[in-house]
Amino acid sequence: MATLAQVRAELALIEKKIDSCRVYSDIDGFELASNKRQSLQAQLAIIEEKLKERGRIGEFGLDSPLGEIEKRRKRSAVVVGELAQLPLMSQGKVGFPNVLLRSSVFGIWSPDKAGQALLREPIACENGYTILFTGHRLWQKDFLLMAAVLRMAADDLSRPVVISIRQLLKTLGLDDGATNYESLLASLARLHGASIAIQHEQNEVSFDGRLLSYKLFTSDQVRMLEFTVDVKWAQLFGIARWTALHFDKLAGLGKKELAIWLAGFLATHDGKRPVTLDRLLQASGVTTERRFFRRGVRAALAECVQRGLLLAGELTDEDELIFQPLRMPRLCI
Repeated sequence: MATLAQVRAELALIEKKIDSCRVYSDIDGFELASNKRQSLQAQLAIIEEKLKERGRIGEFGLDSPLGEIEKRRKRSAVVVGELAQLPLMSQGKVGFPNVLLRSSVFGIWSPDKAGQALLREPIACENGYTILFTGHRLWQKDFLLMAAVLRMAADDLSRPVVISIRQLLKTLGLDDGATNYESLLASLARLHGASIAIQHEQNEVSFDGRLLSYKLFTSDQVRMLEFTVDVKWAQLFGIARWTALHFDKLAGLGKKELAIWLAGFLATHDGKRPVTLDRLLQASGVTTERRFFRRGVRAALAECVQRGLLLAGELTDEDELIFQPLRMPRLCI
């Protein structure tokens, strides 16, 4: 479907043609142009209606038809009474909010910043949003854990989820070893101690709270984890405000954090326009020299293509990233 700007531009041209037909008494031309205007106006109305829906979640009463709720869950999160549910995902995928994927909340930090504790620190993010972060800086391994947690809690955000540490490590593609166990506990602690405040300039979405709450316990000599996520996560999954990610492919990148971040960032774009290196540098949180970052982006792009997260990707000599995503969005507004 054409974009809003394209339809408006076509309408302006048709209006001029209609005026010209009136001046020269071109009856046939006037009729054709009028029909075209009517078609464009209908198309414009559809796009404007979809624009009004952007950022909204589905809200239903307890007596709402299940089919209607499931249909809406393909497009956004839903709230049914007091039940909050994230969008439905196909096998192997997980949904994550664009505002976080396009930010440095889960950043790429240099050693001097890695352990910093922040208090309502402004975080680089996309235009139209503000993010204030409190807690220790988060990494891409924290992002993967948060994504896995959201996937497990998706059908009822208020319900505690219980899982063994071993099974959670397996979900993340990690072995059940002491090093991975300690790393997982560190990630849980960072996510539990982190809170964010997100606000859209048009009050489209808001989130203010802790990312994750959890407790550890032992059951029949098995190390177990019980976690819950804030129900306000649902507000971040409004229409056109989230992206489905290939979780297993992302987890397969291991410790290649820039590749994980870049894959998530690019997944939120349609690939029709290049992304500048400066934008990536600002959004990622990287503080390394530009030349080293450029080299890292090229290596990360190659990893994303090799792992099947992108069909193609290239950083030009003009520092513009040209890429082809795995799929194109159905609607570009």
